[in-house]
Amino acid sequence: MIDSRIASLPSPDGLGIELWLVDLDHTPEAWSDAVLSEEEAERAARFRFDIHARRYRASHVALRQILGKVTGQSPASLQFTTGSEGKPRLAQLDGPHFNLSHSAGWALIGTCASHPIGVDIEVIQPMSDVAALAQSHFSLAEQAAFSRTPAEQQLAAFFGCWTRKEACLKALGSGLTIEPHTFEAGLDARPRHTTIQVDDRACAMQVRSLLDLPNKELVAAVAKLVEARSPGLL
Repeated sequence: MIDSRIASLPSPDGLGIELWLVDLDHTPEAWSDAVLSEEEAERAARFRFDIHARRYRASHVALRQILGKVTGQSPASLQFTTGSEGKPRLAQLDGPHFNLSHSAGWALIGTCASHPIGVDIEVIQPMSDVAALAQSHFSLAEQAAFSRTPAEQQLAAFFGCWTRKEACLKALGSGLTIEPHTFEAGLDARPRHTTIQVDDRACAMQVRSLLDLPNKELVAAVAKLVEARSPGLL
């Protein structure tokens, strides 16, 4: 059974994706690090600051609880491997697709039985160079939309678009090897279909912003690849 501190979020209509939000700074003391693999424990130990180590451990304990629930297996028994671009996946070939994102004290986890997905969550923080970042990372159409956005709304608009782009790239398993300005994700929260060119493949993607999150400083998005396999998992 998934711990009550892992909050289930409404599933975006028509995507077949399950989503969970985890408050990494208020996880139960009863959560046991024993479910983590040796590799996960070693990585946690390499963090310089304890708060980062604790958040890493909490996010991976939560991920194992969720995947254990979805697969019907013990969280500690789950084994992971990576695709060609380093995207984690379950070693079991019939395991569900999943993705994990965390920012400060929050984590977002998504699973999908049929298609690769990506999720991204960010805590909105003040940035003095948001206009310059939009110019370098957004498409021309997104830059134009950003410039029309009232100044007091530009920070939230930037994070909204950025999380959508990150979710798309994570669904591909390609990280930032694909330049974010080369495809459209959109500034507003409306559902969007987009296409991302990966070498000689045109990869179709559905992307949604997540609304009504419990903390007003949070912004998040989810993307689903239309194909059943992503380039980063090959």
